Amino acid sequence: MKALRHPSSAPAGERGAALLLSFMVLLVLILILAQIKYSTDTAARVARNEETMLSMNLSIESALLQVYEDLKTDAESAGTAGGAAGALGGAAGGGEGGGGGGEEEGPTDSKEDAWSRPQRTEINQIQLRVLIQDEDSKFNVLSVLTEDEQEAEKALDRLARVIEWSRKGTQAEIDGSTARRMAEAIKEFMVRRNEQTLPRPKLLSDAEEDDDRGLPLSLREFVVIDPELFSDDLFRDFIDEDGRVVHSLGSFLTVWSNVSTLEDARAQPPGGGGDEGGEEEGQAGEEGQGGQANQEGGNGEEGGNGQEGGGQAGENQAGEGQGQEQAGGGGGSSSPGWAINLNTAPPAVLSSLFESRDLPYRFWDDVIAYRNEKDDAVEENEDPPLDEYGRPIIVHKFFHTVQDLSQVDGWENLEPIVQGELIGLLKTESQVFSITITARKPTGDEQIGDRTTRQEDVEREEAEWHGLVRTVRTIVWRRVLGEGEVDIVPLVRWEVLDNVPFPVLDFPESRDFR
Repeated sequence: MKALRHPSSAPAGERGAALLLSFMVLLVLILILAQIKYSTDTAARVARNEETMLSMNLSIESALLQVYEDLKTDAESAGTAGGAAGALGGAAGGGEGGGGGGEEEGPTDSKEDAWSRPQRTEINQIQLRVLIQDEDSKFNVLSVLTEDEQEAEKALDRLARVIEWSRKGTQAEIDGSTARRMAEAIKEFMVRRNEQTLPRPKLLSDAEEDDDRGLPLSLREFVVIDPELFSDDLFRDFIDEDGRVVHSLGSFLTVWSNVSTLEDARAQPPGGGGDEGGEEEGQAGEEGQGGQANQEGGNGEEGGNGQEGGGQAGENQAGEGQGQEQAGGGGGSSSPGWAINLNTAPPAVLSSLFESRDLPYRFWDDVIAYRNEKDDAVEENEDPPLDEYGRPIIVHKFFHTVQDLSQVDGWENLEPIVQGELIGLLKTESQVFSITITARKPTGDEQIGDRTTRQEDVEREEAEWHGLVRTVRTIVWRRVLGEGEVDIVPLVRWEVLDNVPFPVLDFPESRDFR
């Protein structure tokens, strides 16, 4: 047999070839294994995130069910000293029920109710924060569509003032001329709907005789009007460079506070008891569609003065026509089919109802101060309930009826015509609620401060949260079907937000993020 060559006898150019080839094969195997590990780790992280998001969704659904029950319990407890405190926390306040502005004292909705206070809980290691704001505390932009030209012009002026006041004192402040152009653009969008780039949905509130008029289902539809005039920042909450909270327009404006079903509208007498009026038609509230009401009728020989975007739902508030008084308004002038909750409306909304020459802003300052005064008639609790930051909850005063405005300093100095119109624009009950639930899941060292931490620090941590976060909003109509019978009708079932909203404070100067 031929003897093999010894490696040392191989030519110099061939030495180490096998070792180099083995090393290259080893590198390829390492790269393949690394790629497999990276892919499997990524898939595992995606799967864990999907599992966490599903857990978040289920936790949010559980919290929503509890909130629905709390809202129903609050309404069913109408006429008692206070609403039921929810299982998520909070203290009981006034009950819920009949229309505001009535002559007799009745149950009301206010910031003393359990639903009005932000609540925190934890479900399946998911941190949840529940924030509820009644849509009745906001100005309804559909009021600019009333057929009464004088009322429509007043509503347009109010809309412009709300937009101007919504971000007063922040770096995102809107000047008066820009606010006016925005208000006019919003009205133009609704009265010339067929000319807009956004496809128009088919709604039950569409009027056959006015095919060019269309009601928006959300405020974000106005983004398509002019991206420079209506930027995305207008519809989200954030903190500016000065540490001030800049609220979304959705904290002050709404399109959901006027709701009714076709059955409710047809059961109501034409005009809601006024001399002239029309029949209300709602956007299928039974099926969870957006709840703006549309009144149809005629004027003079044509048969009555109808209003679109007007008419409060059901038995709480009658629809309005020309010459008709607001239901429960106590002799106030005709409003364009909406009323604002005096107890919960933000200062920017209240201050926008009248020009300063007709109603001094000082009067609204007194109104805000009144509803923040401690109610001495309530006995102090030795072990008072605590809010979400561990502070004792102080029971404040609130307006049981709109006529309670007479207890505010400066009321007697107002002209009787201003008093009447003011009473017609306000109420003390709410029926449509915006429920925002934020779910958080730490993925590392993230952790929200405990209940003894400053409110500003906790809100700052939440705004800068780097873990998994999901914010969902739902709009519901709390419909009173009869005595002791309440139904929760979703108008917006599930909407994912890209920002975490902040509660609107009566005194925003007390919040400092610097």
